[in-house]
Amino acid sequence: MPHSKLHLGKISYLNCWPLFHELPKVLDPDHFSLIPGHPARLNAGLKEGRIDISPSSSMLLAHDDTDNNYFILPDISIASLTEVRSVILLSRKPLPELSPGTIALTNQSLTSIFLLKIILFHFIKLNQDKLSFTTGEFSTDNFAADAALIIGDQALRLYHNPPRGYQVYDLGRLWYEFTGLPFVYALWIGRRSALKNKSEAIIDLYHALKEIIAELPQRYAGLTTPALAETGNHAAITPSQLKSYWEQAISYRLEPESLSGLDLFYRLARELELIRQVPQLEFFPAP
Repeated sequence: MPHSKLHLGKISYLNCWPLFHELPKVLDPDHFSLIPGHPARLNAGLKEGRIDISPSSSMLLAHDDTDNNYFILPDISIASLTEVRSVILLSRKPLPELSPGTIALTNQSLTSIFLLKIILFHFIKLNQDKLSFTTGEFSTDNFAADAALIIGDQALRLYHNPPRGYQVYDLGRLWYEFTGLPFVYALWIGRRSALKNKSEAIIDLYHALKEIIAELPQRYAGLTTPALAETGNHAAITPSQLKSYWEQAISYRLEPESLSGLDLFYRLARELELIRQVPQLEFFPAP
């Protein structure tokens, strides 16, 4: 019986580059097709059925209107244990002085937006009525807002090379300082409809990812140069900075402490009325 091909979402950032670089070495490339994009675009692909499974924003599970539409792979995530470096707030003001003010939000990640709002309104307790949000990507030319939420490779570049007059706030670090818990940015989320004909392929993907994650620490040093060249980041990020990022800032495991951090994130988002309900996580294959 032919193997059902998975339509697999691919986050086009350095945080996921090692996983997708190694995947064809472990899993037959004929068994999947890659659909690249930033987290918000992959969320849309999952909702619309163009993608079967993808590393995608953890907030998708709480923000989608369709109940029981998704499952997640156990043991695997994109998380930070302490700092993250690639989800930052670049600000002209200290955080306690941002209200009144304006923050420009990226349109690429709902999870990061909610994380920022939880930090500002729940932990720092800024006045929501005196802080406004706009949508727009950061540029040093004629940037009007007081601060900007930035994610991905651009955030990592600015983390190491902040523009003059701005302070860099690492949202993973702030979350850890307030909670003592890891933060889960993305889960491997799949459509339940894909389980009918592609469950075997999904199980194969799960085992391939587990194998890759176990072996990556020994391979990071050899992956930095091709990763920076392929993604066009070699002029702004050094190989040693990228290796440190993968080793110290990014975790691909979904540990019990990470699940505790994820649950707290959902509950705080519900408390701030950013979501209507805390989602129930459904795993496949069953852990």
